[in-house]
Amino acid sequence: MATFNELYGLYSNAALRNLVQAAVTMKAYNILQEATPSQARKDWAKTALQSGQAEADYLLRYVLCANATFTVAQILAATDAAVLTSVGTAVDKLYP
Repeated sequence: MATFNELYGLYSNAALRNLVQAAVTMKAYNILQEATPSQARKDWAKTALQSGQAEADYLLRYVLCANATFTVAQILAATDAAVLTSVGTAVDKLYP
């Protein structure tokens, strides 16, 4: 299990931030492909595409908390699919 200090240290990990930013961009794309996304989801997708890193930094905190039971090594070894799932879960909860 990652400690709070270790989780805090991961906030500035460039590779993890890039991975989350790519997942944010993909989630935004996926939302815009939905048959009838809510206005909140469309607005979020637009913001995510315009300001991807800001949204990624915001959602990185959720991703880290959701995966805090893993070690730092396990978090850093997360697959694209795992990160996309975690980002997707956060977005779906925040922007129904």
